[in-house]
Amino acid sequence: MPSVSQIGKLKNQITIQNTDLTTDTYGGYTKANSSFVTAWASIRPKTGKEIWADKTGQQIENPHTYQFKIRYRANITTSMRILWGTRTFKIITIDNENDYNNYITIIAVEDVAT
Repeated sequence: MPSVSQIGKLKNQITIQNTDLTTDTYGGYTKANSSFVTAWASIRPKTGKEIWADKTGQQIENPHTYQFKIRYRANITTSMRILWGTRTFKIITIDNENDYNNYITIIAVEDVAT
C-alpha cells in the first residue's frame, strides 16, 4: 500500500482569523474578527480533559486540544484564531518543523465560549 504524501494529508479546510480592536464612541474597544488566510490542514485531536467545580460537582470546562498542520506561513501568530466549520480554536503554539519552512504545526484549544 503506498503511503500518502504530507500534502495529501492536508484535507481539511480551515480559516485563520485576526482579532481587530476598534475604538467605539464611548472610549472603549470593540472586537471584530477578520479572515486572514484560508488553508488546507491535517487535524488531529491531541488531549481532552474535564474540569469540575469543587463545591457543586458540575462540569465547568471541557477543553480539547488539537494539532493543525498546514503549509508554512511566516505571519501566523498566537493572537489569531482558527475556524474549522462551526468550531473555533484559540492558537496556543506554532512550530516550524525543523526550521525547514515547509510546514507548521499549530496547537490550539477549542474555544467553546464563542
